[in-house]
Amino acid sequence: MDSTDLGNLIIGLAVGLLLGLLLGMALFWGLFPVKWTDAQSYDLSPAGRAEYMALVADSFRLDKDPARAQQFIDLWEPEEKEQAVADAMAEYEGQGRDDKVQALNDLAMTLGLPTPSEVPVAPPPEEPPESGIWNRLRVPCLVFVLVLLVLVLGLIGARALLKRRDADRGEEHVSDVEPTPSRAEPSGFGGQVPFGRFRTAYQLGADTYDESFSIESPTGEFLGECGMGISEAIGDGEPDKVTAFEVWLFDKSDIRTVTKVLMSEYAFGDDAIRAKLAPRGAAALAHPGSPITLETSSLQVQVDVTEVEYGEGELPPGSFFAKLMVELVAMAKPTEPDADAF
Repeated sequence: MDSTDLGNLIIGLAVGLLLGLLLGMALFWGLFPVKWTDAQSYDLSPAGRAEYMALVADSFRLDKDPARAQQFIDLWEPEEKEQAVADAMAEYEGQGRDDKVQALNDLAMTLGLPTPSEVPVAPPPEEPPESGIWNRLRVPCLVFVLVLLVLVLGLIGARALLKRRDADRGEEHVSDVEPTPSRAEPSGFGGQVPFGRFRTAYQLGADTYDESFSIESPTGEFLGECGMGISEAIGDGEPDKVTAFEVWLFDKSDIRTVTKVLMSEYAFGDDAIRAKLAPRGAAALAHPGSPITLETSSLQVQVDVTEVEYGEGELPPGSFFAKLMVELVAMAKPTEPDADAF
């Protein structure tokens, strides 16, 4: 996975996480909000306490039991009792309910509460605006959208900084594809005209190096692919110290991939490394002037190392590449002469 795919994966995970949190808020706060149970009467709003006090007064008017009436509001603060009586009186006086007013007055006198006339009547509480799901979620939604935007912009900025750092470290990824020569052009490959010449270059610091090229016939038919990528690195620290590359050929008609391993001088002479990389393909020394060939049932790719530079440092000489330039020439596999023709 290259740095672009990794960055896209991180952004996708962050966006998915935040959208999931936002959806959870919408469901469990807006559609299924928390409901309070087993609350006490003193937890009511001022209007609710006034209505509750009126119910206590009605009960006292029927049973004339001061102890029972006191039990209903025993846990209230004195000022809460006084204010509730005053609010209830003001409410029922406005409605002309003299029976309710008298019941509240009798209750206040029995419980030793100030007469309603001695308690300043608080202004009626403002009714809260009609609240729907959107009103309850508007602020949380705005907060989450802003957080999401900040995180996405931060991740984009971090990716830009990483790319800038790679550029400063001298990462260079060079490749070019030569046009397929015409049939009339001399090929230099036993009379065959190559399907394509592909040049690729690795430089130290290109830790995500992986090149692939499409092989097509002169008529544009897809035949397969070839390419080169990092196979093995040694040592610690950054950048990676690459000691071997895989060159490969995929043939559409053969449905298989042929692979060989281009090794540094150190890796080629190290039995442990060669044994480790043996399952990935036959070993070959990355040395200019010593081309190797990849073959399938119908395709052939000649791999020619054109330039090699080794890195210097604490690792053994010739152990990792500072630069490697390779040319891949794709062509049809030569047909063997039929023995019955002679």
